[in-house]
Amino acid sequence: MKKIRWYIPNVLLTFLLVFMILATELTLFARTQVLNVDTFRTVAEEQELADKAYLSLESHFKTRANSTGIPAEVFTDVMNREELHAAILSSVAQAFDYLNGKTDTYEFTMDFKGLEASVNSFFEEYAAENNYKKDEAYQKKVDSVIESAESQILFVADTFKFSTMYSKGWLKTAKTYVSYLNLASTACIVAVVLVILLLILCNLKQIGHFFYWSGLASLIASLLLLTPCVYIKATDYFAGFALKDPQIFAAVVGFLDLLTTRALTMAIVTLITAVIFLIAFGFICGLRWEDEEVEEKLAAKPKMVKQETKKAESTAEEAAEPITDTAETPVEETPAEVTTDEETSETETAAEETPDEETSETETAAEETPDEETSETENAVEEISETDTAQPETDDAESENTEETAK
Repeated sequence: MKKIRWYIPNVLLTFLLVFMILATELTLFARTQVLNVDTFRTVAEEQELADKAYLSLESHFKTRANSTGIPAEVFTDVMNREELHAAILSSVAQAFDYLNGKTDTYEFTMDFKGLEASVNSFFEEYAAENNYKKDEAYQKKVDSVIESAESQILFVADTFKFSTMYSKGWLKTAKTYVSYLNLASTACIVAVVLVILLLILCNLKQIGHFFYWSGLASLIASLLLLTPCVYIKATDYFAGFALKDPQIFAAVVGFLDLLTTRALTMAIVTLITAVIFLIAFGFICGLRWEDEEVEEKLAAKPKMVKQETKKAESTAEEAAEPITDTAETPVEETPAEVTTDEETSETETAAEETPDEETSETETAAEETPDEETSETENAVEEISETDTAQPETDDAESENTEETAK
């Protein structure tokens, strides 16, 4: 009953610890990995977003040159990959300034002085060659071309689409929750510590069981996080996204792949922690079992000595018991012995009763037959003398027979 009483709290605390570990990992992961400028910089460098953005703009302006007659070099010559890379990182930095409350609005902009100068120069040359009058219509045409080129460049440079998220209100919603993210992660850490302390209190007498339950909770949490990450990596799940622009596809898929890789790493670290805890549990239990065996052996030694002394005493008593029994225990009379005693008593009584009669009879018998006894004895003596005389004759006859046979 005692084990069952502590078993149920351990199961409940382990179940709670699994979700606390997951909540802590997810909140910390969101704070340190998802909402981190360095993560976006890593994606921009690994996926070479600036190169993809430049190629996309070059293709766009070449396609547009067929309809407008404005060469693509007017736009591409004033742009380079370094400026596009800086613009991509600038869009990320401005978005995080808005999320962290440093700015009230998000507005991604770039320096287009070189682009404006290049477009104006092209139109002035075109007007001079074709004697085109620089009137209001001319200026509107130049301004529309510059505005269209700038909007296209901003669209391509904003590879993570923070402008789209801001226009749809997603950034504003995220901003309200980001401020609580640090508090949530701190609360989850405190909850994990409290659950661990409760587990220690439940297993204070057997501290090895604490490592078992906490290791089991870490193992389950790691498997819950590890399974979807392995599935996504094995199936290349995000590669099936249908996005038209290559730079946007590379940015979104690269970002999700990077997060999956880091989540997988976090799950593996949790799994290693669980294995360490379980190994510690086995090691502590092994030491405890060895100590118990030593204690049992030490406790068994006095018992063995007592048993040996008891055996020695019992053997000594057993050896002494036959002598004492023969000396102390009375001999039981068998029926035969009883009957013999009765017979002897009867004969004694009979002898006591008729002593005179027997003596008188013997005396009379002796008186009546003295001559007969003497005559019988004389006859016996004569017979013996005759046999003695007959024996030499037989011996002589036997000796003669042996001599004849020898001849």
